[in-house]
Amino acid sequence: MFLEQKFLSSQTIKLYTDASSELGFAVIFGKKWVAGSCHKHFTSADITLLELYPLVLATEMFGKYFANHCILFMTDNFGVVDIINKTTSKNRPIMKLVRQLVLACLKYNILFRSRHIPGYQNVIADHLSRLQIDKARQMAPWLDVAPARIPDSLRPEVLLI
Repeated sequence: MFLEQKFLSSQTIKLYTDASSELGFAVIFGKKWVAGSCHKHFTSADITLLELYPLVLATEMFGKYFANHCILFMTDNFGVVDIINKTTSKNRPIMKLVRQLVLACLKYNILFRSRHIPGYQNVIADHLSRLQIDKARQMAPWLDVAPARIPDSLRPEVLLI
């Protein structure tokens, strides 16, 4: 019921996310990973929306592993940092994802904040979000051979509509 006092960063729990406006999204949690194409309707979407999606996906899929903790989400998008820390946005589709994140964190008893991470410190997730799977696997041979399966209810074409 009580949370740890110290915030654990994404780096501490080995949680990395990224999105590419033209290609896809990625989540890495330890050796588990997912990557996928953005649905063709979302390639012109706001990059902030696309960058927030993998954080929500990560929390929904892997939140049980960091339940009952304070988590500091690291992202290379300043807009996402601001939105997460304020838990609000004037953009309706982004607010839908913010609500989903808040509900997932309530489910797993996670207190969250966000901080910016320079893109050069997020290279493996960046390769996965650009669907450069071979490059990512060369840099991170510890990753599972196959990606984790994204539940249908969490696919981008469901959550981003």
